[in-house]
Amino acid sequence: MFPKRLKSIGARLSAVLALSAAAPPALAGSPEPREVRVETGRVTLEDVMAGCPALACKMDLGPAPPPGSSWLVDAALMRGALEGAGEDPKGFGQLRAVRVLSASRVLSPAELNELARPSIERALPPGVRLVGVEAKSKLVVPLRGVAGSVTLPKLPKRAGPTTTTAMVDILLDGALARRVPVLVRLSLDGSAARPDVPRGHTLTLVIERQSATISTDGVALRDTAIGEVAPFKVQHTGRVINALVKSAGVAQVLEAD
Repeated sequence: MFPKRLKSIGARLSAVLALSAAAPPALAGSPEPREVRVETGRVTLEDVMAGCPALACKMDLGPAPPPGSSWLVDAALMRGALEGAGEDPKGFGQLRAVRVLSASRVLSPAELNELARPSIERALPPGVRLVGVEAKSKLVVPLRGVAGSVTLPKLPKRAGPTTTTAMVDILLDGALARRVPVLVRLSLDGSAARPDVPRGHTLTLVIERQSATISTDGVALRDTAIGEVAPFKVQHTGRVINALVKSAGVAQVLEAD
């Protein structure tokens, strides 16, 4: 009886294997989606759909993935773009998902230094000279990425060398793709060491009250940098008030009764 049971199990197993071998490829697993590379900051329907109708080709599907990565554009998103352009998706057959990759390049530290240097130099205040740029590692950026604006921390008010970190914006089609830190070596001369608003300097104090804006002259009571809050003496009343320095000529009053 036991051999008969083994024979029965073996027969059922053979039947299962035979059915698996005869199954169509679609049942064994879905095919990998087609891949496309884009060099722009946005993905449009024409990037993922061959032969897209003229009125729908420029339909925006979203931002391109970060450099070196990808995202999957599914058929539902394509159908939505076609409908948004007034097209009937049924007239374009079966739409399949497409994997979108952002075209990218790898910059060596030396190449990153060269890319960032002009933007860093433009961001330096008067009296500050760029001595060196020192990126420490390779960087993956969009293939057509360029250096944009640079953010520098507050620099010391003293003459001489200093080292700090600049944050460099990498742009693609005018939009921020990524922000990277770069070590910079600077040299500050005597003019850079002077405060933005020295003690005794007269500037315009701006007071905002509901819909009204009032301006008056004020005198700085200490050396102050742009972006700092400092005490000022109102010239025509002698009253001391605090104000946020907006520029070398204007400060925003924070308290006004």
